Amino acid sequence: MRSEIDFKGSRTSLWRILKELGFYFKKCKSKRKILMERYDIVAWRHSYVEEIRSNRLSDLPRPVVYLDETYIHSTYCAGKCWQSETEEGVLSSDSKGPRWIILHAGGKMGFIPDAQLIFKSQTKSGDYHDDMNRENFMKWIKDKLLPNLPAQSIVVMDNASYHTVAVNKAPTMSSTKSEMQEWIVNKGLAYLPTMVKSQLFEIIKEHKEPPVYEVDLLLQDHGHKVVRLPPYHCDLNPIELIWSLLKRRIAEKNVGQEAKNIVKITEDAFRSITPEEWMKECCHVESIEDKYFNDGIAVDNEIDRFIIAVGDDSDTSDSSDPGDSDSSTISGVGPLEEHNYFKK
Repeated sequence: MRSEIDFKGSRTSLWRILKELGFYFKKCKSKRKILMERYDIVAWRHSYVEEIRSNRLSDLPRPVVYLDETYIHSTYCAGKCWQSETEEGVLSSDSKGPRWIILHAGGKMGFIPDAQLIFKSQTKSGDYHDDMNRENFMKWIKDKLLPNLPAQSIVVMDNASYHTVAVNKAPTMSSTKSEMQEWIVNKGLAYLPTMVKSQLFEIIKEHKEPPVYEVDLLLQDHGHKVVRLPPYHCDLNPIELIWSLLKRRIAEKNVGQEAKNIVKITEDAFRSITPEEWMKECCHVESIEDKYFNDGIAVDNEIDRFIIAVGDDSDTSDSSDPGDSDSSTISGVGPLEEHNYFKK
């Protein structure tokens, strides 16, 4: 910097200037992670981002509402607090206490009014999803979410089992042989009596329809549309960032760690989260969507640049100029057609 632009400052001054400009000295990123992803997840993510971005960039965008579930223990509290040699501060409990399941939805407009659901866990398993099931989820959709959704909303949800209850579920290999045979007959297809389950399943795979989900039909009947997040992409759901904010505010107030107070503290924390905070987190997720979209195009360009198809050795031309640097005129070299580069 001193030799090129006659910089007069010190190393520390230069470091401070770079930090103020928004630069960070950290490990360089690699395209390897994107290149090694499963092709079906890459395709799912790109389709999702395209749909969300096209709505966002349209002249009349539809409201986008994100929903999700989380949990909180009654003894959840701050990990750090002010303390001295005479004052111990907050003491965390050895027992986590009862667990409370939280379900809500929101978007740039803030939380959906009256859609909040908090209930006490009835299971002892480590997975809070065990407290949610199709019955509880659909009841929440009908009673809490649907009456309060903005008109013509796009509802974004993940792929939890109770979000994806199919009304046209086809038999699987765990189904009985008679169930497979009945499904095939009901579809107007035929099978041989000597066929084993694996052969019957091949017929089912070939003719089964794409899944139609119960919650999708319900929301569509009311003018809404469901869009599902690609697997392993919670970074595209701004409500995950809202959960983090919510839990920080619960921890600040849950000093006594009493089970009887956790619901009130949680409700107060919900009320403290403003539409402006929702807007901030949604805009952050939009920047991630744009990055995924641009990275997908960049990776495709890299693949197109470095991968070529080698033609049949017998397909040569005597008229080719061996010194020609244009690959399009070199015999046996052409564009790669339908190459499945990404593998599971």
